[in-house]
Amino acid sequence: MKVTHIALSIKLVIESEALEADAGVFADVVGRELARQVEGYSSSKKLGYFPALDYFHDREGAIDRGLLDAADNLSWLAARLVREEVRKRLRPLFASMRFDAIQNLAFTMPSIRPGQPNALKRLAEHYTPNTVKLDLTASIMTRYDTAQDMKGHSSHQVYRWLKEHFESVEVTSCRQLD
Repeated sequence: MKVTHIALSIKLVIESEALEADAGVFADVVGRELARQVEGYSSSKKLGYFPALDYFHDREGAIDRGLLDAADNLSWLAARLVREEVRKRLRPLFASMRFDAIQNLAFTMPSIRPGQPNALKRLAEHYTPNTVKLDLTASIMTRYDTAQDMKGHSSHQVYRWLKEHFESVEVTSCRQLD
């Protein structure tokens, strides 16, 4: 057995009901309304793209300020819930864990463009603040000789230990640091 250091990127989707229980508002309702307002703004300004939500923080009247605040609050809550749940669930798996970055994907630039099929529906899914990308560094005791075996085992274990506690779990990257 040897200690191996790995870097993981995980995309986690929190169930809307879990956020609603703490925040009192449904994340998918916020996402749909944000998409509707952003789509209206984008078409009225003839942008040809849908901006990231941060774009609207300094544009007074572009979209409802209360709605943007709700998205900010839900985003913060989602990040906190992800951090707590991942720490609790993966503690037995890893000898040590360090969270390097936590980002709510609702505030990233959407890959959806106006005129694409189901653009409004896909935009609503993007702006729903229940999807979090987590980057962490961990140490794991392993008996695997090759990095490929260790990465496959670690990715599978992370998925297995988290899948019952989130709506969706996707290990997007796993690499050995040693």
